[in-house]
Amino acid sequence: MIAMRERGDAGRRSISRAGTLVRRMAAFFDSGVNRITLHAALHRFAWGISGVFSGVFLYHQGISPAGVFLIFSAIFASRFLFRPLVLLLAPRMGLRRLLVVGTVLQAAQYPALASVHGLGWQLAPFVAAMVLGGVVYWTSFHAIYGAVGDSTRRGSQVAARQFTIAIASVLGPAMGGLMLTAFGAWVAFGTAAVFDIVAIAPILRIAAPPFERVAPQGGYAAARTGFLLFATDGWYNNSALMAWNLIMFQSLGVRFDAFGGAFAAALLAGSVGGLVSGRFIDMGHARRVAWANAAVLSATLLVKAFCGMDPVVVVAVAICTTLVGGLYSPSLMTAFYHESQGAPCALRYQIAAEGGWDVGSAVAGMLAAGSCALGAPLQLIILLALPIIVVQGHLVDGSHARRIGALTAARSMP
Repeated sequence: MIAMRERGDAGRRSISRAGTLVRRMAAFFDSGVNRITLHAALHRFAWGISGVFSGVFLYHQGISPAGVFLIFSAIFASRFLFRPLVLLLAPRMGLRRLLVVGTVLQAAQYPALASVHGLGWQLAPFVAAMVLGGVVYWTSFHAIYGAVGDSTRRGSQVAARQFTIAIASVLGPAMGGLMLTAFGAWVAFGTAAVFDIVAIAPILRIAAPPFERVAPQGGYAAARTGFLLFATDGWYNNSALMAWNLIMFQSLGVRFDAFGGAFAAALLAGSVGGLVSGRFIDMGHARRVAWANAAVLSATLLVKAFCGMDPVVVVAVAICTTLVGGLYSPSLMTAFYHESQGAPCALRYQIAAEGGWDVGSAVAGMLAAGSCALGAPLQLIILLALPIIVVQGHLVDGSHARRIGALTAARSMP
């Protein structure tokens, strides 16, 4: 009898633990931030399998580095021109459905990339999917994420999102590189498209901010800082990061599996620094993190520019610089989302800010392409981002200073 009672108690405890786990999981998925974080991780996993290889894949197909920079500059310039399309679609669809459509368009770019063979007509579907997908997806994603987050825990939330995304990012490039090497582009990029479609599930029930049909006063003017912040990010991505990806690919023998493995290892290292910096931001050290990020990122650019092409050195530099560069996203995006929460219209703020990313990317890409055409080595292209990092540091610091001042003033009011 005693043994039976003990087994019964153990069974009830197991059921209780299982019920607690189910309730915690349900609570997790009831949170809008957690839902969109899960979506972002799945989307990033798809990008890791395919999107991270887009520049080096075009290079592998016989397009020169100057050509690669020009293609992406054309894509980003076209995105800027198509941004008003969102204003036509949002009133009819709402931001949640718009995000779903954007995810489908993002998924479409991967099989389109698989069909590219040099500078031929096959580039057109890839470019079109990147333009329309980028316009619809990122505008609605950032507008929703900025609205559902908790402003008092923004740094930790952004850092947690980046950490979750980083886990997916580690698996994605490693898997994508192996699949490209073993099975080819259609299998690898087709798999990426499937995962991007799966990423729609977590956002089907997410709450989205309302769309103001009539532009409120100051709806676009409020995005001035956001425009500039994203312009610096676009400049950095389409100059230093694109050049570094090509350098890694070349130094590793133009092998997709080696490139994917090195990229994954670097992102794993970077996720640790990002999680720690997010907590420092929420503890009131946002301005220190902003300038620490600018100093560290400037140092990493210099190291990358002068490290040479030895594969062992390049991989070591990739891992070490990404480890200490984990400050970047939490520092930038915390300031960006704080700015967006004070905007009269989340979507119009995002349209203007994303336009800044397009402008920064297009200009940086054209400068990089011109430099390559004149014979400049890829490692010199990295230095194009150096002055823009200083500008970004000023912008992020100013944003945090304004927010700290506003909070101090609010607490001092009777």
